[in-house]
Amino acid sequence: MAAPASAQSEGELRITEGVESSSGATALRESASKLGNGGKAKAGSRSLGDPLFPQVGNGGYDALKYSIALDYDPAANSFAEGTRTRMRARATQNLSSFSLDFQDTLTVSRVEVAGRKADFKQVNARPDFSDNPVVTQPMKLVVDTKGFIRKGRKFKTEVFYSGDPEPITDADESIEGWIPACSTELTCDGSFVVNEPIGAQSWFPNNNYATDKAKFKTAITVPSTHVALGPGELKRKRTNGNFVTWVWKEDDPTATFLTSATVGLFDYVESEMTEGSTGETLDIYTAIDSAGTPPTKAAVQTTFDLIPEQTNYLSEKLGAYPFDSTGGVADWAPNVGYALENQTKPHYDGNTTGPFASDTTQLHELAHQWLGDSVSPRTWPDIWHSEGWATFLELYWDNDVNGSGYSTADFFDDVYAVPEEEWTIAPAVLDGDPANLFAGFPVYERSAATLEGYRQILGSDRRFFRFAEKLVDRFGYSTISTPQFIRQAKQHSRLEGADLRRLERYFRQWLYGETKPTLTPDDFE
Repeated sequence: MAAPASAQSEGELRITEGVESSSGATALRESASKLGNGGKAKAGSRSLGDPLFPQVGNGGYDALKYSIALDYDPAANSFAEGTRTRMRARATQNLSSFSLDFQDTLTVSRVEVAGRKADFKQVNARPDFSDNPVVTQPMKLVVDTKGFIRKGRKFKTEVFYSGDPEPITDADESIEGWIPACSTELTCDGSFVVNEPIGAQSWFPNNNYATDKAKFKTAITVPSTHVALGPGELKRKRTNGNFVTWVWKEDDPTATFLTSATVGLFDYVESEMTEGSTGETLDIYTAIDSAGTPPTKAAVQTTFDLIPEQTNYLSEKLGAYPFDSTGGVADWAPNVGYALENQTKPHYDGNTTGPFASDTTQLHELAHQWLGDSVSPRTWPDIWHSEGWATFLELYWDNDVNGSGYSTADFFDDVYAVPEEEWTIAPAVLDGDPANLFAGFPVYERSAATLEGYRQILGSDRRFFRFAEKLVDRFGYSTISTPQFIRQAKQHSRLEGADLRRLERYFRQWLYGETKPTLTPDDFE
């Protein structure tokens, strides 16, 4: 995500097979009679224990693939009957029940597990999220399996639902998830779907946590006048009278907060580029809000024309681009207030004059494809790692390519000159308050300065970017924690003895300290 302004149906998806290779009630009876693997069946956990968001994430299974079929009316901002999500998963324990993250603003009509109707209920997640009445309370869809799912077995769950999706209001009162795309209060043409941190549960049931990445197939049926955009590559468009189903497929592991299902009236273009480090061809998908004026749309197109150049610049620094396509969506939804690194298609919300995307913000969001999307934060306090790298690379590119005259070393000096009272929120802790998730100074500026300081300590751009490439290579398509980052940085430094201990203190002060650090690169030879 770029720093906020204040800081700068397709087909029938019903499941007929049963657990693994058997089918129907026979397979369920067999499973129930063989629950020796993992002991007695019990309910999967309704939390994965995040320090900021213990209300999200679910235990007892590993999601492998989601197949989402949305039948969407953009004029009414409504999902029709027949909208459904299928999750293919592997049980990590014997399950008597399990949960999915899903808001009750959408009405669930039926849930099937292994092709068999299952009992379900929608309940508030625990603990309560906020005392602020405008903030959304996360919810759970709890599914009763009656003990039929054994540890280690694959199973499929399908949820049928309909209704009017609503945005999620975060602890800082920003909005996310399924947001109506409105250039003004009365002029809306579809959806602007951005899900960080928990917005995905506003429009499809899922295990809403980055440690459970999965593959995605997203089929979105809309009027033929509209464009529908999902993660990954466009596999086909199917026309049925006045409606079109857009089918997108993302085979690389994807965190739920990086998915999309944006719908609108767009100037939509498909093109290609050559990835410089591999020679492979990448598809490029771009969409610019059609309601923009010719000058505003031309300005966005100029930015989008930089995608190949910027992608290859980053591949030189970070290693091969991690996905099979790239692109950008420039909508006109100024009530959102931020851009987001949706996997393969960063989203830009525009401003009051129309769709907008600057070259520096685009570099920031493209950098996230490596560090944020492929390498995601393991817990939400680890978000400093994603935003620190993207902010550093945005500044580095602007100086290196645009000749801004403002180096990352200048940036470090400016950050370190910030008064003592601004240093009370530690990037890797965030005061334990989800309202600080996108706080400008600790999450973006202090974090980027931490990385710049490490670059100076290493004494070489080549060594620094080799470190970044190693992180992407080791933690790609997965997650990274702050302790893992520090451990890798210490190993890569080649420092020993007192110098290595000093580097440990440097990271502790800059990432965990609630006072201004005393250690800077000048303290290292």
